[in-house]
Amino acid sequence: HIVPILNENDVVSANQMDDDPVFLDNDSLAALVAMETNAQLLVYLTNVPGVFDRPPCEEGAEIIEEFTEDTVFRAGSKSLQGRGGMAAKVGAAVTAVKGGVNAVVITSGED
Repeated sequence: HIVPILNENDVVSANQMDDDPVFLDNDSLAALVAMETNAQLLVYLTNVPGVFDRPPCEEGAEIIEEFTEDTVFRAGSKSLQGRGGMAAKVGAAVTAVKGGVNAVVITSGED
């Protein structure tokens, strides 16, 4: 089995100047590679324990155990280190599943 670790900063897209780029960030690049390689599982690592129903800094925020297309959540602001934040991860995860990836896990990797 192959586990690619990707960074969009190191990748050049042939259509960089197009209005509709192939990928915008690491999350969409990972989804694209997962779909193109018929991956069974895509894992996103982040600095929070998972996807929350609202920003984790808000009182009462709870981790969403299973996310479906109909799940309602409100992403917080993205971190200073990243481009897309949780909204980008969730969007890319939905795209990956629609594109044939069996499952996507979004986690901190600390468990």
